[in-house]
Amino acid sequence: MPAHAAPVPELRRQLRTQLPDTTRLRLLNALCYELHDNAPTQALPYGEQSIALARRLQDQNALLRGLLTLASCYANLADGPHALQLQQEALLLARQLRSNDGLVRSYAGMGGVYHERNDTTAALRNYRRALAYAYRPGVKSRSQLMLFGNLGNLYFYMQDYDKGLLFTRRALQLARRNGDVAGESLYLADLGSFYLQLDQLSTAEGLLRKAVSLVQPLQNHRFEAGHLELLATALLLRNELDEAEELTLRALHLARRIDYKERVLDAYNLLGEISASRRDFEQAYAWQNRFRDLNDSLNSRSRLQTLMALQTRYETADKEHQIRRLTDREVVMQERNRALLGGVGALLLGLGGMAFLYAKLRRSREALALNHQALGEATQELRQLSASKDRLYAIIAHDLRGPVTSFASVTELIGFYLKQGDEAGLRRLPELVRQSAQQLNHLLDNLLNWAVSQTGELAFHPQALLVAELCDEIVHLYANAAEAKQITLDLHCPLTLTVWADAHMTQTILRNLVGNALKFTPPGGTIRLLAEPAAGNTVALSVQDSGQGMEPTQIAALLSSEMPPLRGPRSGTGLGLLLCRAFVSRQSGTLRIESTPAQGTTVRVYLPAATVSSE
Repeated sequence: MPAHAAPVPELRRQLRTQLPDTTRLRLLNALCYELHDNAPTQALPYGEQSIALARRLQDQNALLRGLLTLASCYANLADGPHALQLQQEALLLARQLRSNDGLVRSYAGMGGVYHERNDTTAALRNYRRALAYAYRPGVKSRSQLMLFGNLGNLYFYMQDYDKGLLFTRRALQLARRNGDVAGESLYLADLGSFYLQLDQLSTAEGLLRKAVSLVQPLQNHRFEAGHLELLATALLLRNELDEAEELTLRALHLARRIDYKERVLDAYNLLGEISASRRDFEQAYAWQNRFRDLNDSLNSRSRLQTLMALQTRYETADKEHQIRRLTDREVVMQERNRALLGGVGALLLGLGGMAFLYAKLRRSREALALNHQALGEATQELRQLSASKDRLYAIIAHDLRGPVTSFASVTELIGFYLKQGDEAGLRRLPELVRQSAQQLNHLLDNLLNWAVSQTGELAFHPQALLVAELCDEIVHLYANAAEAKQITLDLHCPLTLTVWADAHMTQTILRNLVGNALKFTPPGGTIRLLAEPAAGNTVALSVQDSGQGMEPTQIAALLSSEMPPLRGPRSGTGLGLLLCRAFVSRQSGTLRIESTPAQGTTVRVYLPAATVSSE
């Protein structure tokens, strides 16, 4: 944080007071910048508000700053596409304003997003474009530091060590010239990390000790914790275990103090390696258990932050729409009030003016009633949006637990088989990992499809599709899972039967239905995938299982318009079936469920047959 910046609590306190719009805009921008690295989720509302206010005030310079800072927030939350969209808008605005600093930050920001995606070609292209403006008038030292440091990291990643050293040392010199002690310690640590990778441990240790000594007086616990862990790694490699453990525990204390969970995770892993080097395997196992538990928590938090960022973007867009609508009505009201003032003047001329004023007043009351009704409708929409958000978070918390637990179980099995020397058991583990990964990928695919279908952005491209090819893909996908559960998977489909449908949506429907059937069919059971012509120029796709079946009340709940509850014999979020219903409806089809308790379930999907008229 810059030395002149006010702390976050003070900025928030000032923002709660009555302020001019220009002052409010400055505070919103400052809060977003201060929070965008350590707490990007908290920074989002401030950034969105600052951009909306800058547009309304037509303050182009403030808008440029807000776009760049908000893009950094979304990049930190792994929402690369939206970050790139904001940076592209900032780039166009920087060109209009002839802002060299804005051009450098825009190109460097886009390079950072591509670097995070491991697209080194696009990252290097954008960094070089930024480099072309880096020495022009108006470019701030902070922007140059960011660019040189990013270029150094990229070249180290590409194993172009000469250029990596060149730009990292250039950033280091610039930090020293500007008296930026925190920046100097950061780039010394980067150099130490580089020599650590080259196994030049003495050089790495010297650089890292210098970085730690510089950052300690600054009370920058985020940097200090990272430097301490790098130094501890170098000492571990030199087998200086006591000092390595002491430094790692210091880093752990600092990371916990500022709630920097990613750095806490690294400390747990490093402490486990130190204990293992001492052959204290019981303590190493304890540290690794802490690492595993926190890693699971951070993975879930990362996905939640990404979804919360998406939700914030949609909520902000909705609120801006409401504000524009209410602002337009306020303008109308102001015009009517001016007309009322004219009526007051007319009142002095006689009873005719009084009648005119009464008529205007009556119309104003009607307008106020309409405005009140609009506010009520907007409130109801916001409540529905909040309920949808709560249901979405419930889905994530419920369904991510299973796949993550499966991965945790696999790691425990690895340790068990290693201790037992069971090579046959170890050879079975890749299949368990693959199955767990498929479950997690299937869930995330459903979540993505559902979110996209709700925003109306999912493309619909119907065409003539061979049903046999669709069914063969599904049978091939689930053959191993069926064999593992000793379930017979039968396919009955005419080779020439075709439907008029979207390939992606139809595959998603069949994948969910067969996946559900596998989930609820006991070992030794049977699942039949049938396709046949049906009445009304349609094709019936049926999935029959010999599972436990369902009660009529449960079928009615599954087919209702609301998301099913998280309970019952066929428990789950119901998102897969909800997605199937949405995709079937989008393709002008119908979905039916037939089930008898203890006798199995049949789900039938009717889609239009492919004919000449369908085209």
